[in-house]
Amino acid sequence: MRVVPLVERPDLAEQVSVWGFDEWGHLNPGQTLEQRRAQIQGKMNVDRVPIAFVALRDDDGIVGTASLIFDDLDGDPRNPWLASVYVPPEHRKKGIASALVRKVEDAARRLGYDRLYLFTSTAPSLYAGLGWRTLEQRDYRGEHIQVMDKAL
Repeated sequence: MRVVPLVERPDLAEQVSVWGFDEWGHLNPGQTLEQRRAQIQGKMNVDRVPIAFVALRDDDGIVGTASLIFDDLDGDPRNPWLASVYVPPEHRKKGIASALVRKVEDAARRLGYDRLYLFTSTAPSLYAGLGWRTLEQRDYRGEHIQVMDKAL
């Protein structure tokens, strides 16, 4: 498995868009799949935020995605953020999410950031195991989330 910037595999942008829309669309009321596609197109970077990454099997099939973005929680001044970490259920527990997280951390470090943030409602133990610490817990758009950070 390898992790590459989405810009190297633009043919996978549709799959990344669908995964994101299906998994987190409820957190963005009113957002359409078409708007999600445009958002993903804006992450086709390697030298500046936002950057989307994809995890690929040896046969180049996609098995996950993650992004480095500037803002992720409305009204929160902290930045940048690890966001949109997604691995399909059939590929979980294989180290893919961990590899994606490390790739985003490396990109943030390369771009000069010394701290990274995330929020999660489903995988705080994954991130804690990768050295992230919980800063706060709160309700956000109907979900109980943990905001976490990591010094890079």
